[in-house]
Amino acid sequence: MVKGWMRSPLPGTKVVVYDKINECVRRLVDDWSLSAEGLVSVADSLEDLVKQTGVIVVVVKPKDTPEVLSALSHHVRPDQVVISSAAGLGLSRLRAALGPGPSLCRIMPNLGVELGAGVVAVCAEPGVVPADIDRVKDLFGCMGIVEVVDEQMLNAVTAVAGSSLGFLALALEGLEDGAVKVGMPRKLARTFVRQTALATAQLLVMRPGSAADLKDQVASPGGTTIAGLAVLEDEGVRGAFLRAVEAATERGRVLQEEV
Repeated sequence: MVKGWMRSPLPGTKVVVYDKINECVRRLVDDWSLSAEGLVSVADSLEDLVKQTGVIVVVVKPKDTPEVLSALSHHVRPDQVVISSAAGLGLSRLRAALGPGPSLCRIMPNLGVELGAGVVAVCAEPGVVPADIDRVKDLFGCMGIVEVVDEQMLNAVTAVAGSSLGFLALALEGLEDGAVKVGMPRKLARTFVRQTALATAQLLVMRPGSAADLKDQVASPGGTTIAGLAVLEDEGVRGAFLRAVEAATERGRVLQEEV
């Protein structure tokens, strides 16, 4: 997320980072401060972080999140916004750890935020004023698409926007291997597959309607595409992707109960 912010710095916004492992944040600042013109700085403590910021984004493992929020509770102000990226920890549990005071939201970002091409799902605690929700949306707007969703949708968001990166990567690996099997050099196969995937995504973004419309456009009668699609349908690939999203969503629900 820091890399995403530094790609398109928000006017008048400074990023302050803190971690109990000081070496990690120092390395981050050393890597980015020059290109970001010093817009990233390191806080000496959580208390120092709170003093310097208006919005606090807590990015730690779910098992550590309650402890961090409890520590923050001694320093946060009512006019601040606290955001958690922890999967599986609902707003009610987060509020119990944080205590009364600042507005509270959850986010679910994916890896694309680093490139400004990600997805950030936002859900806010009931009662959060629209101005604070807009504040959060503006903060993450430079990272890609930002959508406000109901909390009950976050497991599905994780499956579709997070886990699907892995699903699609597996599909691209298979296409690359297929190209190698029919005689294409690995390096060339990788270049062609990745560029085609990029073009497919861009075409789908530009064109309204279903992905099936693009599929139908390139599937000429009796052609190469429809021959390959017939094999994919015989192997149940469409259903496998459907079930993969369903399984990832259900696993998210189970993990939520275990946290």
